[in-house]
Amino acid sequence: MLGRTRIRRAALGALVLIICHEAWPAVSNPKKLWALLFAQDWAPLLDPPLLGIRHAILSTLMVTALSLALAVPLGFGIGLFVAELAPGWIRALLQPCFELLAGIPSVVYGFFGYVTLVAWFERYGDMATGESIFVASVVLAVMVLPFIASVSGEAFSAVPATLREAAYSTGATRWHVARRVLLRAAKPGLFAAVALGLARAVGETLAVLLLAGNSTALPTSFMDRGQPLTALIATDLPEAGVGSAKYHALYAAGLVLLVLTGAINLVVWRLKGRIVSAHGGAA
Repeated sequence: MLGRTRIRRAALGALVLIICHEAWPAVSNPKKLWALLFAQDWAPLLDPPLLGIRHAILSTLMVTALSLALAVPLGFGIGLFVAELAPGWIRALLQPCFELLAGIPSVVYGFFGYVTLVAWFERYGDMATGESIFVASVVLAVMVLPFIASVSGEAFSAVPATLREAAYSTGATRWHVARRVLLRAAKPGLFAAVALGLARAVGETLAVLLLAGNSTALPTSFMDRGQPLTALIATDLPEAGVGSAKYHALYAAGLVLLVLTGAINLVVWRLKGRIVSAHGGAA
């Protein structure tokens, strides 16, 4: 087991080093880094080329934020229902459903969203094309929902029965117990559910590639088309010449995605650690 852990760490370290090495020409100069992140648009065919990824960073943040805003409350509600309210036969039915939904390939979700939501917005939404950040976020919320619901259900189920019994003995209603007791006691597990959904949302490629619109314009609303970082890399990297400025800029986009994912998860896990410490101190 220890040998496998070392191999995994070595492989992860090698991957990070390769990404940093290939991205270095695009981020080594402060002016280049500023232009890459904030100042320029993405127009690699111009002379000289413009290789700014600010549109992709903003699209990534918008898609991730909206998908989690949709999935987290619904996922917590489903998890609470499964843990506290659902009869045993419904629990036995829902768990395989979560596993089935989590195992569906992302391209299937993307195709389904394209032939339903995109077509609907084109017909009834008065839009030239139904592809948008909003559509990508809705489908992405459906994709991360099984993970959040399953982990949050386990978190609610892990709350000691003595807390429930003590709350019910005071005459509290089931809703009051769920809102004031279970949610507080299950906070560490709920943060883990959010972190898992966040990791899936930030790193998703095919679904957002099909649904977001792949527009290099800077999005100003959720109904605009966008191009998240994963979609930008998947679309342009096969056409980038090895060693070209575009090639290094795309690796820099991958490095930004790596840093963004690590920073968000670090914040989530630190918050989770504080909550765990507070519960331990209170105990």
